[in-house]
Amino acid sequence: MDLKDYKQAREIGINSTALNNYVGYSRGYLEPGNIGEGYLTGLKVDAAATLLTDDTMLDNISSYDRAEAKNANLAQINMETASSFTGPQGNIIGYDFLRNTALKDQKPMYTRTQWDGSELPIYDAKPLQDALVEYLGTVDEPRFKTVPAAFITCANKGAMAKRPKDDRPLKPGEGYGVWSAIALSIANDPVHHSSMYVEDAGVWTKSDSEEDLIDYLNTRKAAMAQSIAYCGKHAKTTFKATYIGFAHTMLKPGEFGTAITVGPYLTMPFDAVPDARRTNASAEDAMDTMRKLSLQDWLKEMNYESLVEKNNITY
Repeated sequence: MDLKDYKQAREIGINSTALNNYVGYSRGYLEPGNIGEGYLTGLKVDAAATLLTDDTMLDNISSYDRAEAKNANLAQINMETASSFTGPQGNIIGYDFLRNTALKDQKPMYTRTQWDGSELPIYDAKPLQDALVEYLGTVDEPRFKTVPAAFITCANKGAMAKRPKDDRPLKPGEGYGVWSAIALSIANDPVHHSSMYVEDAGVWTKSDSEEDLIDYLNTRKAAMAQSIAYCGKHAKTTFKATYIGFAHTMLKPGEFGTAITVGPYLTMPFDAVPDARRTNASAEDAMDTMRKLSLQDWLKEMNYESLVEKNNITY
């Protein structure tokens, strides 16, 4: 939403303030003691692999934790599942909150016709994924990461598989790679309708060629775009744009892999706002500051180097 939309939402009693009293830590939206009734949300899509052991359950835990900690740091959280919408109480990191200026230079990958006949442009979600990295930080360079063991509600899905050490036909639960995808569709009327997450994930079993997997994922992008174009019909909702992000990892013989999609619902501390402390800023002023600031201006004002550029982060 832009500032006009936030003002209209406030006029009808919708509170999107999403702050907490911690210092340096984000919290879960539904945890007690937050300031306001709103949340921040963002896009995380990652995949990781660990060495295979003789215990599939432990392998899944290990590789899942590694994927949570990769890039945008969501390690050490108690993840609870939401059914994947973000409405007028929400603030999408990178889009309407710390907006990534890279969005303005994008051209659609596809367009699809929605149920009402309007055209829906489909964009690469990387600028939104990057924004979550810059806000949360990484494991090695944390910024406003979640407090350890926080209860974080998330839109999420995942897929897992192992690749046997020996060269033989694959069995159920085995694969050459794992992949995940997330799409965020932005509502045309964000005050009265919800934007929507769609998640997907799977196991690649056709070949040990990464090029083959990437070709397959390109077909999934088109399929997700078509699905999303029709998704608003039941609620009579149309979307102005959709952002789709993918991640994958190929498995070496003797590895176990997990691919995840995560859309966390968070609150932020006051010290994430340039020059704002709990003692000198109102919650509404702090939120409005972050809505007005671009991601790039926020990095400058916080004296942060871009982690995405520094570490050449890909997904």
